[in-house]
Amino acid sequence: MRSLLVALLVAAVLGTLGTLYFWTIRRRKDEALNGVRALSAMRWREFSHFILDAMRHRGYDVLTADDEAERGQQTEFLLARNGERALLGAKHGSAYKLTKQTVGEFVAAMKFQGARSGLLVTPGTIDPDARKHAEEARVELIDGNALWPEIAPLLPQSLSDDVRRDAAQKAKRHVGIAWVGALAVGLIAGWFAAGEAPPAQADLTVLKPKTAQPAAAPAVANASTAAASPATVAGATAAKPQAASPATLVIPITPEEEDLQRAEVVRRVASLTGVYRAVWSTKSTLQVQVDETSTERFDEICT
Repeated sequence: MRSLLVALLVAAVLGTLGTLYFWTIRRRKDEALNGVRALSAMRWREFSHFILDAMRHRGYDVLTADDEAERGQQTEFLLARNGERALLGAKHGSAYKLTKQTVGEFVAAMKFQGARSGLLVTPGTIDPDARKHAEEARVELIDGNALWPEIAPLLPQSLSDDVRRDAAQKAKRHVGIAWVGALAVGLIAGWFAAGEAPPAQADLTVLKPKTAQPAAAPAVANASTAAASPATVAGATAAKPQAASPATLVIPITPEEEDLQRAEVVRRVASLTGVYRAVWSTKSTLQVQVDETSTERFDEICT
């Protein structure tokens, strides 16, 4: 259930983000791109006509004679706004690129026409080096992306509808692809979430084996030599682990842990008073050498 929720959440978030991007930001860019292509496909006379209409909507008056503009041979137009002259230059074609040299030539034309500012328009692109030079000379550079929003309302309705329809169809395809990708990523995220789910909790209580009370072994010594030679005492074996209850999980100790326990037993026994030596003769038998054979000494060691 948790993996399914993760998959649905991831798919919904990614799909929504993809829809917002492709249907808003990307669709507008595609509309502008299609519009620029439509402008580039126009004849020069049609293109210049829409450019002049856009300037009129900006508040400029066209000072160039109408017959010259209508002939479609003029590439520069003299404008006026608020008593100030401005020169409009139009460069047709989406492949055209405004460069620093183009701006310099246009500034010279502005001075010749007595214009104090200028507008250089193209459906193409602008070289970054040209912008700084244009700002210093009071020339506004307008490329295809900036030109389309101004000309789009002036175009015939049929042309505008074609541009928007093509962009919308492309956006729908991209949105569909985005949702397919979002579902795929969601499934992968759900699969990882299922693999990382914590296992069911179990009782992991470990029962460590307890050392049983060693049984005292008879000392091998006689009365005449008891005080001079050490006696050997056989230790008791370690008790087996207690049986675990049905609800308890018993985990056996490792050989390394068992060796550590044996070494600890030897250390503790050897530290007792009167013990000369303590050593495991077998895995279950501890030999202890003491300096006396009394039963009290055996009881002290075994407890």
